[in-house]
Amino acid sequence: MDTGPRISRKSSFHLRTTDNNHPRSSSVLSRSGSPSPTPSDSYAGTTSVVVGVCAMDIKARSKAMREILTRLVARGRGMIEVKVFGDKVILDEDVQNWPRCDILISFFSTDFPLEKAVSYVKLRQPVCINDLLTQELLWDRRCVLKILDYVGVPSPKRLEVTRDGGPKISEEVKKHVEANIGLKLEWPTQHSDFKVREDKEAIIVDGKVMEKPFVEKPVSGEDHNVYIYYRGGGGRRLFRKIGNQSSVYDEKLIEPRTDGSYIYEEFIDVENAEDIKVYTVGPTYTHAETRKSPVIDGLVRRNTEGKEIRFITRLTDEEMSWASKITEGFGQRVCGFDVLRPKGSEKSMVIDVNGWSFVKGNESYYDKVADILSDLCFKVSVSPNRRALVNEPPVPGLNGQAADKESTPGTWTLKANVTVFRHADRTPKQKLKYSFPVSEAWTQPFIKLLNGEKEEIILREKSQLKLISDAIQEAKKILEEFPPEGSTAMEDLAKLTQLHSTLQRKIDLPGTKAQLKPTYKRVRASVISGVGEGGKISTSPDRPVFPADAVPAADGSNLSATAAVMIKKPNGALEKRLEKFQLVFKWGGEFTHAARYQSRDLGENLKKDISILNRDVLNNVRIFTSSERRVTASAEIFAAALLDASAPCVNHNHSNTIHGVSPGPSTRSSRMSDTGSIRSENRTPSNVPTYKLIIRKDLLDDSNAAKDLMDDVKKRLKILLRSGESERRPELTWPKSMNAEPAVVVQEVIQLLHNFRATMRHNFETMDVDKIQERWCCGDEPFLFRERWEKLFEDFCEVKQEKFDPSRVSELYDALKFSALHHRTFLFAIFSEQGQKADRKLHELYARAKALFDLVAPQEYGIEPAEKEEIGVLTSLPLMRKIVEDLEGAKNSGQAGLTVYFTKVGFLDSHFFLQLT
Repeated sequence: MDTGPRISRKSSFHLRTTDNNHPRSSSVLSRSGSPSPTPSDSYAGTTSVVVGVCAMDIKARSKAMREILTRLVARGRGMIEVKVFGDKVILDEDVQNWPRCDILISFFSTDFPLEKAVSYVKLRQPVCINDLLTQELLWDRRCVLKILDYVGVPSPKRLEVTRDGGPKISEEVKKHVEANIGLKLEWPTQHSDFKVREDKEAIIVDGKVMEKPFVEKPVSGEDHNVYIYYRGGGGRRLFRKIGNQSSVYDEKLIEPRTDGSYIYEEFIDVENAEDIKVYTVGPTYTHAETRKSPVIDGLVRRNTEGKEIRFITRLTDEEMSWASKITEGFGQRVCGFDVLRPKGSEKSMVIDVNGWSFVKGNESYYDKVADILSDLCFKVSVSPNRRALVNEPPVPGLNGQAADKESTPGTWTLKANVTVFRHADRTPKQKLKYSFPVSEAWTQPFIKLLNGEKEEIILREKSQLKLISDAIQEAKKILEEFPPEGSTAMEDLAKLTQLHSTLQRKIDLPGTKAQLKPTYKRVRASVISGVGEGGKISTSPDRPVFPADAVPAADGSNLSATAAVMIKKPNGALEKRLEKFQLVFKWGGEFTHAARYQSRDLGENLKKDISILNRDVLNNVRIFTSSERRVTASAEIFAAALLDASAPCVNHNHSNTIHGVSPGPSTRSSRMSDTGSIRSENRTPSNVPTYKLIIRKDLLDDSNAAKDLMDDVKKRLKILLRSGESERRPELTWPKSMNAEPAVVVQEVIQLLHNFRATMRHNFETMDVDKIQERWCCGDEPFLFRERWEKLFEDFCEVKQEKFDPSRVSELYDALKFSALHHRTFLFAIFSEQGQKADRKLHELYARAKALFDLVAPQEYGIEPAEKEEIGVLTSLPLMRKIVEDLEGAKNSGQAGLTVYFTKVGFLDSHFFLQLT
């Protein structure tokens, strides 16, 4: 190890955010919810401080960065401005055209042009939070460990095997490091003498021996394929987290790699099977978290939000002192490093140093970082050495218009944002679908409900649904009195009985609706089937006769049954004939309590993101939504969070008028109730900002334009389950972890469902199901849970596999996911057999259902590329044209704006494929 001085005080990039005598603090502090008063109050009389963020968008616009920047701006109270450079500027523009700033936040990540950023710093000389030049040191673990040794931070015993001539560090960086901390970065250039001992239990490097177990690390800091070799053979391969996996055991891992340069460290058996992630902000603040060590079993523990489970911990005084040495030694004010605490020892050690690192999801941390950065901004604002930012003339805009007042040559500013969102979380959708023979007399009560309409009719209100109930009773009476010829009478009667029973049970539930879907065909009057002389319908003597020559009134009232089917015209004239009639009865698909939080978070996050990029965008907002209740509810809550408005109003007009935020009383509004349903209420508060949701059925509701084509596609979905189909179609999504083909997985799913059905029925008979789970959300109850699953069991278990309908997979996946999220306790209890938990089997079912869903769902909108394109054009072309129109309008306008569309997920699927083509 090097034995130079711990650290030199020559640092030219030394930036302290607090006094040197201030004690180090840890983030085990209570949350500081209010802005730091001292810096922001003292900004009076100074010009605003510009903080530039020069990093790739995936980092610069991450949630953690967004939380900190929004807090920083709030603490500045108008005197701190944030400029996010963006990928377009960073990658395509010359540094002379990059935005100017007083303080620069910049750090390396994948695809980031570090040399270009260094050139910018040399040109503009901003105050850098992290030294860009020394970030090159983090690319090689040998440099990291050498600096740790020099500044007096302990690390594990190691051996270095060099096969590449040593670290490739530029002379400029070497001189920079020597000037700042006094360390000369030099390595021998000859290759190391490396060999494995005969018993394969140790390695020998330049005559030095290291016994197993040891850790083998590539010298590249960007290579995370780290291997651990155990005594007696076998080892563990560590890698960047993939899902819930961070390492795997490999019994064949015996001899070390020889394909490059590596560092070998003694294996440290850590305390509590945990390692420590430390995050620093300046030399005086640290935040430390413990996490499960990846060397244990490689399984990542996650919380309900999908984040790795970590626990805040306190650092010892010695560990806290390392943070100061690391930040100064590497010139990285905001960084992270990894600490191990060996079992049975009080001596901790550092095993790695990372670049720019942020804690995720910790409000107290975000507040503290914003306080520190705000304090730095204040110091820069009053510094006598502050460089003036030259105000350059604005760039002429398009069509001779002046560009935004804040624009500078080469600066890219967010002008417009057009986004299409799907609705938030919902309850599972269920439906019954019936196709009626329009020529049969017993179907006429249903056709009569069309009331002369040629388009789809949706009945939602209870009084409207009762009309269907009355039509069912009338149809049953006709069917019993005048049974049609053939053997379908009993089957039709059973369908009507099932429909009536389901309707009576669901009529009071929110979201229950019926869709009447007629399909007309233009034909010559003389070829209409069933029309004889005088325009009368030909019937048998014992069948009722319906007049065919009735003409509907102007208001569509008093239509006879047959008049709803066709309109009498002279022979040879074209007229519409009812070709098909379908009744779809749906329930479920309602807004959940989780959906309210999702919609709110989406609006708040977008607001924070856009406020940083260009706050003027929020002065011109248009929000379009479909007429679906869950979609409109999602849009309402989103808009309230985005615009800080408490009283939304819905505009059912199809106008394209821009509706921004404006003061004044609100109009009648659709609001969310506590149960998730929409209720209407009158609100007339004064001085409350309002916004308008523009309902566009023509753009965002389901379209029947591709109905026949999609029906044909659904009939052919079975080909996806053929043997070898996933291999013949590489575009299909089928996980490699599924060793079996889709057809085999379907068999496994059916078998699992058979077992679950028997278990559920037994538990409903023997358990007090009302006491399994005290609280039920979204209006659900045990009997509704059972009804939903019984229907799934019927769809999967009561059909032969060759007749299995793949489209049913989405319903299974939907029900599983909903139950796991909202009724997890009940789900696991009701499917547990004889006291044995059903966790493993339910996870198996979920994994298979998801794999089948990912395979089938995208193909419902076309199996072949040509079909996908045709369906996409038929369903989404109006929306695509509107989006292009929005972008063209923004391009030719001097005003920035945000346009948001809310629709259903199925509509988005076809829209997405149309974009790809």
